[in-house]
Amino acid sequence: MTLDDDVSRLGRTRPFDLLPREAVQLIAFSCEKRRLRAGEALFFAGEAADSGYFVHSGAILLVEDGVAPTAGRRVGAGSLIGESALYAPTARRVSARAADDAIVMRIPQETFRRVLTEFPASAEKIRAALAARMRRLVDGLESTRIKSFEGPREPRPRAAQ
Repeated sequence: MTLDDDVSRLGRTRPFDLLPREAVQLIAFSCEKRRLRAGEALFFAGEAADSGYFVHSGAILLVEDGVAPTAGRRVGAGSLIGESALYAPTARRVSARAADDAIVMRIPQETFRRVLTEFPASAEKIRAALAARMRRLVDGLESTRIKSFEGPREPRPRAAQ
């Protein structure tokens, strides 16, 4: 695994795909890689989240507290876990454990913020993409809220012929 390989993989994943190659190189160079054996914990729900994790190889199982591991979500190579922790301090909503032997890259919030400061045009692209995602989320919630108040629609009577 070379730095160029890391840059290439990161550069295909949101939000890194909105950054110039030089910015992705800085992130890849600053990351710490961690090898996990199958079954080894990466983090637990409720822990403070100050970084995102890029799955370089293998697979990670994400499980909510109180839910059977078989009901968890499996994410593989090329996935970013904890994107929101790159933008703001938060807590882990799920626990993460290696489903298979895996390599992850820890991307500290501090590193990501420093890169955004050095590449303000890219920071604006990311802000705009986040705003668009938020609008879609709010629109979807509003649509669901309206449907829940309307209830099921009754069939319209057919016009007499």
